[in-house]
Amino acid sequence: MDTRLVAEPVWSWPVVALVAVALPALVLLTYPSRVRHLPQNTRRFLIGARLTAAVLLVFAMLRPEIQITETDIKSAVMLIAGDTSRSMTTQDGPGGATRREALARTLTENKGRLEEIGKLIDVRYFDFDSIGQPVDITAEDKPGSMAEGTETAIGDLFKLMIREAQGQQVVGLILMTDGAQRTIDPNSADPRTVARELGQLQIPVLPVPYGEAGLTSDAIDVAVDDLSVASVVFVKNTVPVAATIRIAGASGRKIKVQLLVEDRMGVGPLESGTMVAPPAKNGARPSLIIETDLNAETRTVPLSFIPQTPGEYRIAVEVEPIDGELLTTNNRRDTLITVQRGGITVAYFDVPREESKFLKSINQSKQIQLDYFRVRPGNFADKTRIETGVFEPGRYDVFLIGDVPAKAFTPQNMSKLETCLEAGSGLMMTGGLFSFGPGGYANTPLAGYLPVRMSDTELQGAGSISPDLHHDKPLRMLPTDEGLRHFIMQLSRSDNRQTWENLPSLRGANKLREKNAFVEILARSEDGIPLLFATESGRSRVLALAADTTFAWAVNDKVEEYQRFWRQTILWLARKELDTDQPVWVTVDPRNFASEANVPIRFGARDNEGKPLSDVEFKVAVVGPENETTILQARQAGDEFFSQFTETDEGGIYRVVVSATRNGQPFGANATTRFLVDSRDLELDNPAADPGMLEEIALRTGGRVLAPEKLADYFDDLIKNGPPNIMQKHVSRVTLWDNWWFLAAFVALMSTEWFVRKKRGLV
Repeated sequence: MDTRLVAEPVWSWPVVALVAVALPALVLLTYPSRVRHLPQNTRRFLIGARLTAAVLLVFAMLRPEIQITETDIKSAVMLIAGDTSRSMTTQDGPGGATRREALARTLTENKGRLEEIGKLIDVRYFDFDSIGQPVDITAEDKPGSMAEGTETAIGDLFKLMIREAQGQQVVGLILMTDGAQRTIDPNSADPRTVARELGQLQIPVLPVPYGEAGLTSDAIDVAVDDLSVASVVFVKNTVPVAATIRIAGASGRKIKVQLLVEDRMGVGPLESGTMVAPPAKNGARPSLIIETDLNAETRTVPLSFIPQTPGEYRIAVEVEPIDGELLTTNNRRDTLITVQRGGITVAYFDVPREESKFLKSINQSKQIQLDYFRVRPGNFADKTRIETGVFEPGRYDVFLIGDVPAKAFTPQNMSKLETCLEAGSGLMMTGGLFSFGPGGYANTPLAGYLPVRMSDTELQGAGSISPDLHHDKPLRMLPTDEGLRHFIMQLSRSDNRQTWENLPSLRGANKLREKNAFVEILARSEDGIPLLFATESGRSRVLALAADTTFAWAVNDKVEEYQRFWRQTILWLARKELDTDQPVWVTVDPRNFASEANVPIRFGARDNEGKPLSDVEFKVAVVGPENETTILQARQAGDEFFSQFTETDEGGIYRVVVSATRNGQPFGANATTRFLVDSRDLELDNPAADPGMLEEIALRTGGRVLAPEKLADYFDDLIKNGPPNIMQKHVSRVTLWDNWWFLAAFVALMSTEWFVRKKRGLV
């Protein structure tokens, strides 16, 4: 507490000083002569009273007050987190100490300082690897020097710290680690992303780094650090696989990166197949040779393959060992994916235009892969070369033709396309200057499939289309009565017709007429112009869309409706709109786990309409790599069931079998899945520290990196000056002039002086 006397004069200090001198002087110069005839004691009293009144007036002009300042500290906390993962056992600390030993030594040397800081604010310490655990570091054996964690999850630690800091002021988060995140799902939150949130909450991270940033200069190591692929893909779709390759000491060397896929021909659902290289065809790239001119580099290598049959597959990315490489256990990374039947492949032929640009966005759907084949416009269309392999039966489920004249396809292409349609592939043609009759399709095999009439006389040359063949005006596409009930036209479950009416108009359309009475017209314009025709020709479903500007919906904030229309169109053409799942199901997500991880298993059952069933009993079995079987207890949460498997000490493939009974009778077929426990040591395959990560985290949170030997200086500053931004000062004021007793004293003095003067006849 600090107490002091302060003054805030009513005027400036020079004026107040002048008045303070002038008032007593005026009293002494003028008043004594007026009371000279009075007795000495009365004279002294009156002069003294008048001088006292002048002094009181000067005192009031100074406006003095007593200020009392009290300082306290808001509720605040300092968070400290120490890394206990196995990479901290690397002996690259001072004197050959491990990183964890160096960390423990730093905290031990600063125990006294932490106790002093603990008198001001709350200090909490956590050990962390895959999770964070609070630890009392005031105990004699804490912090320990052991580091046995199998993962380093810095991002998930940050999430825990955010929860710990709720409702409190955080002085800082001292992060004592080597800075390298080594973890897999579900603990794989990106530290950089979560660091932004820490920065927004004004929680500065102060990293204290331990360890060296790289291997020795002469070490050669090529490793697959990460393997990224969608957990669920579809048959005949190109599956992209991104492999993160870490290269050290291999400058100028050629490195082959190979994708391997499990061959499941003749293999049971719970058995493992051999790993083989998938074929490099139809645009797939299962291998790549890379080369670097750097001594140390991390590179993402894009690979791909096309699964041909549904099922569950093990895939791997492998780097061939190079001469001089001693550590080869990190040259491969495996995972599991599920290939579903729902994958639909679409071959889309069109000229470069707005409609083709937006239609390619349908690839955002995991269930659909649309391959775009660019066709030269106008008279150059016949210069386009489309490989005959595109029309091999079974390669594409749907063929979509835009503003492309028939001459863009060779007779061989047309013949093969007809074969695909006979086999059941879907076909759709959209409007344009050179589609339908104007494009010369009246004399092609497609004339027998398309649901509209076409004539040789409609054939157009270069230039604009004849007005007799084209509606040149805005047309709002609206479903007919038949269309409102059709799968393609279902844009909304609540008010489907209104949803269509809210879509922007199309910019013109071809003039088309249905070919026969078997053709359904699913959509017309407001004035009755037919726009969307549907039919089934043999085993093939066929659509004709007179317009070619549906992209107008997407550019006018109707992206969801645009994509839904085209997805449903393709699903209908491919006869996939009624696909259903098995009644008993099981999932494990993620598919890869570190050793000793807990594996969550979800499962359930559904009826013929896909509704979940809760009156089913389940038996859950997990078969390990050595064929040992563990029976798990099924627990229920709503309409779903779950179990947890914890016996993951051994690396390899684990198989899950779920069987179900209902009313005492077997229900559905057994549901099976697999998951993989990584036999690699995430922490020790590449124990290099990552100071760059710590610098970036500090920058994003407003903190700074502290060398271990500088931590004591930081603590000393906190003890001496107090934690920043958490000191609160409360100032109270006691005025010495603006109060009742000052006024009473002044009035009493002047009244007494007046009374004496009155009695002596001076008034």
